[in-house]
Amino acid sequence: MSLETSPGPGTTSSPFDAEPTERVRAPWITGFVFAGLGWQVASQVPSTFTVPQQIKDIDPAGHVADFAWVNTIGTLSILFLGPLFGMLSDRTVSRFGRRRPWIVFGGLAAAVALVFSGTQNSVWGVGLGYLLQTVFVAALAAGMVTIVPDQVPAGQRGMVLGWGGVPQAAALIIGGVLVSLSKGYVGQYAALASLMVFVVLFAWRVGDRQLPRERREPFSFQAYVANYRIQVRQFPDFGWALATRFLMVLGYGLGTLYTPYFLSDVLGFKNTPSDKSNDSHLLIVVAVNSVSTVALVVIAGWLSDRWGRRKPLVAAGSAVMAVAAAMIAVHQTWGMMLLAGAVLGLGYGVYLSVDGALVTQTLPSGTDRGRDMGFANLMTIIPFALVPPIAALLIKFAGGYAALFWASAIASVAGAVCINRIRGVR
Repeated sequence: MSLETSPGPGTTSSPFDAEPTERVRAPWITGFVFAGLGWQVASQVPSTFTVPQQIKDIDPAGHVADFAWVNTIGTLSILFLGPLFGMLSDRTVSRFGRRRPWIVFGGLAAAVALVFSGTQNSVWGVGLGYLLQTVFVAALAAGMVTIVPDQVPAGQRGMVLGWGGVPQAAALIIGGVLVSLSKGYVGQYAALASLMVFVVLFAWRVGDRQLPRERREPFSFQAYVANYRIQVRQFPDFGWALATRFLMVLGYGLGTLYTPYFLSDVLGFKNTPSDKSNDSHLLIVVAVNSVSTVALVVIAGWLSDRWGRRKPLVAAGSAVMAVAAAMIAVHQTWGMMLLAGAVLGLGYGVYLSVDGALVTQTLPSGTDRGRDMGFANLMTIIPFALVPPIAALLIKFAGGYAALFWASAIASVAGAVCINRIRGVR
């Protein structure tokens, strides 16, 4: 069954930027999955495992506020750099193609930034390292998120992005294991950086069509600034897709980002020199969540391709995520934490693969896929910048961690409402 799309988005009269029609094969998908592992580990693991613990070791009394500003500054930098890197990739005329140079540069530079972070002994140093990590991962993402609409036909994107969701779902458990097996912060960060070899190998093996120099549009700062004005009236489906993604990721972030502190502050699992109880219990929660996410992510993407419908699956995933957040808001115990983590993973697994395919089908222009996917990728980054200040306020003034989880449920429900406003994709 073919997928219904709106007539404007994602299409262009130029053969160079036309929608791809040739299906990608298993080696391409395998390389994409392993490259995604390196990318997602660098993106997710520091803010969950290493950065919070580094900050808590440095400043035990002020770790909550410290982590809030470190995470916010690092993540908000992507607000300006994500679309910029995407816009520059659209204009890259390298003989290696438009996307591959950004994938290689971003991957190698992010690896260096990770190792640098491991050498830091102050909150400011950790903040600088995290800022560099997020900047270079954004450069890598400019190539990775755009290569799918560049090369994968619409009817195959659910399956491809379903497989691509596996490393996104498994990154925390794999990264957590690497961290637990490594000694010292330098060793931990170096272990995470080593996975960038998969990113470089994928960029080396994958084809990437070269942009003719005469087709390159000139870059201007005015055009860059103007791109922040998304023409919602002209392309409403893209606007609603961005809103859905923002709310869904916000809900997921509110429900997961402060798990290390929830385990310590509420459930009483502490790290001591002889017993890393908090780390071990965090790894168990991450494992449960990751396994349940992986269980559905590929199946949901494949089903959306076969069924020809994306919206019902995204809405169902968001509803399940809301239920998981409500469960732990009502009953805050270790057993409920594990059960809610499993339920959350099931909902997130359905959402993860199908939302990516849906967004690519609402893109306003084939010519500016890099720019538009840069904006779409921001909707997975900005929420995590907002989570720490929101969480700090909710935990301190609005009822503690229960209020945090209720806010997560509300955001997920709001995302489900927005998805139904998209008209051009079923």
